[in-house]
Amino acid sequence: MEWLTSLVDLPAETLVKYLAGTVGVALFGSAVAFALIPSPPKIGVYSQPNKWYYLKYWTFFLLLKVRQRQNSRRAKGERGDAGYGKRSRNSVEDMDRIQELPKEHPKAVDAVYFNGGSKDGCYFVGATARRHDNLIQTLLYIRFPDFGLLEMPSLPDTCLLGEKPLSYAAGGLHIEVVEPMKHWRLSFNGLMRLIRCDGSRDEVPVSFKLDWLAYTPHFDFDTDLDQSILCDAIAREVWSRERFEDLKLAHQTHYEQFGEISGVVDISGYGERRLRVQGVRDHSYGNLRDWGDLHRYAIQYIHLDDGKAICIGSICMPRTMTRLIIGYVFHPSGQLERVKSCDINLHELGEDGNDPTDFVINFIAGNTKYHLEGLVLDRPIFYMGWDWESRIHERMCTYKVNNIPGWGISEWCYRNYTGRPNTFKPKPDKTDA
Repeated sequence: MEWLTSLVDLPAETLVKYLAGTVGVALFGSAVAFALIPSPPKIGVYSQPNKWYYLKYWTFFLLLKVRQRQNSRRAKGERGDAGYGKRSRNSVEDMDRIQELPKEHPKAVDAVYFNGGSKDGCYFVGATARRHDNLIQTLLYIRFPDFGLLEMPSLPDTCLLGEKPLSYAAGGLHIEVVEPMKHWRLSFNGLMRLIRCDGSRDEVPVSFKLDWLAYTPHFDFDTDLDQSILCDAIAREVWSRERFEDLKLAHQTHYEQFGEISGVVDISGYGERRLRVQGVRDHSYGNLRDWGDLHRYAIQYIHLDDGKAICIGSICMPRTMTRLIIGYVFHPSGQLERVKSCDINLHELGEDGNDPTDFVINFIAGNTKYHLEGLVLDRPIFYMGWDWESRIHERMCTYKVNNIPGWGISEWCYRNYTGRPNTFKPKPDKTDA
């Protein structure tokens, strides 16, 4: 029982008393014992429910309730283990800023990511991930449909050195908060690779100062995910002390928020182009990000013509959960619908490494059924990790959701085993990210 008590931060006798009053000690004990009986995973990766699935499901549901109760009584300024019902910080000001990278955790991360699309086919993606030893994993793409795709010359590699301490800045890209959860600024000055519509390539000087302004509340994955999809993900797995220790160790605080990026992009020799795109930005921080832990993920971000903002996806990380569904729908009024179920099965969707250019996803958020159709217009590929452990397809899409048109980014990740090519800079001795 020790691995369960460490999960919820309660003394063993308190946890047992709580569970006994709800389902009885016998039922709880049965759930733990039979949780060790596995069912064969799909293609050797994706765990499937076994006959004890519902016992595990409801046991974990109760543990989430315990953590939510702890969260509601959390003292101001207190920090501790986050996730699974407990938030990481007590204020948005503490969350939405540069985070410390603990020295005792060599794979700690503090990352921000921005994307957006528009009805006329413009797309923007920019991100920086702060790691130890001044490593900043960085990417930048801008697409104008009548002009071509602009990308950082360092891509598909993302490993750059930081330009100044305690900043989201590398390779000429600077990202900074202006007002937490409301306003961020993105700026760039440097060369970008231009891939024209006819396939020809060139490097051109580019500069911009863009503003990101929120139009939805933030969605905190520590506290806002629908409990049913989290319980489903945990109940599918083999339960062990090691499993729950990994869940705690590998946890990252992650929150998302939709907004609009606007401003002018100056392309030397080609003049200025106005950019106005809608999409998501996220912030992740934690003690461990190892890109080698991920087998796959497929996440769609969508802005609809009627103002809805949607996230829907699935993540497979065998170390913790092999089928974690994530998602939500924000209405223009700010009303939130949490995704409760989804028919994404990654082993049936591009598992061979060839991501489909058109796809369909059905999901339920709140009490509403949604039917999503996606079409990929462009899909640059980049790699994450010093040894290129992950290959990511940044798919620029148009969508229809319940017949309402939309646009946005569909990001698909695959575990990569090719290694880092010799043509790129070698890995520094100290860097392990």
